[in-house]
Amino acid sequence: MATTILKTLGRMGLCLGVIACTHPTAPARATFPVFGTLVEVQIRHAQGQRTDEAFAQLEDLFDRLHQDWHPWEPGALTELNERLATGQWVPINDDLRDLLVASQAMEELSQGHFNAGIGQLVQLWGFHTSEYPITEPPPSAAEINTLVQTAPSAWAIEIRTDEEGKTWAWSDSVSVALDFSGIGKGGAAQKACQLLRSLDLSDALVNLGGDVMVCGEATVPWRVAIKDPDGGILEVIEVTEPIAVFTSGQYYRYGDWDGTRYAHILDPRTGYPVGHIMQATAIHQDPLLADAAATALVVAGPEMTDALAKEMRLSKWIVVSDADSEASTDR
Repeated sequence: MATTILKTLGRMGLCLGVIACTHPTAPARATFPVFGTLVEVQIRHAQGQRTDEAFAQLEDLFDRLHQDWHPWEPGALTELNERLATGQWVPINDDLRDLLVASQAMEELSQGHFNAGIGQLVQLWGFHTSEYPITEPPPSAAEINTLVQTAPSAWAIEIRTDEEGKTWAWSDSVSVALDFSGIGKGGAAQKACQLLRSLDLSDALVNLGGDVMVCGEATVPWRVAIKDPDGGILEVIEVTEPIAVFTSGQYYRYGDWDGTRYAHILDPRTGYPVGHIMQATAIHQDPLLADAAATALVVAGPEMTDALAKEMRLSKWIVVSDADSEASTDR
């Protein structure tokens, strides 16, 4: 596959490629089967019982977020979507509120290229499933247009806090439904690192199925590989400070109908799967922003990549397209 790789480098204390460095004692590791993938957490300077307690707390955290944020399994998010459709005020917990507020901010920052409010469109295309490829026929143009014309958006949801400090959500839009697939891992990475920092175990790395967050200042650089869609490695980044490296791609979750393959990432403006961009990687200190930006760059397409990445204040981004030539630009 021919690729076009566009890069922009910022001054972030990152060293690109493989550099000489010493290697510490192997960190303590634990894995957690959540978010439709395998999450691995590595903690350096393991301190016996305190590290075991950290892993136990992380397991509880990931299990709670998986249940609260899952777009189709029964939980807090599916209950919220069902009740929003009836016009009720719905009580929401702090985790759900935090991700909703972040999703609204990322929708605005990305100029609508990231939109967590299109859950009904995602469901319409059959992407609320763990079984791929999808072999059912895609929705009709009439069904898609009917939803798109209502302009579903996370901003259609109003959030209020009552006198007792309880948070409530409400919407007068019958077409809005939240799907946190494009930001949930970023939210989980943020909360995991916050927990580890509170336990003074911040020299740690959280790997959510290839999306990586380095939690704190590293005594020795962490090496983070950015995968190529063909299965190789585009780059290896050595990280010594808190940073998130998140990638969105079109090659794992897709539908295949009558010889046509369509990816799971939808353009909120058209309601149709996007093309041209195979993969986008976004790097930023904020994992929520990095996660949402990776999806937004795929949706934006090659003509708008640089402008949108700068608008979203990314320090570095890598986009792999299905173009017929290869080019690289560094700034």
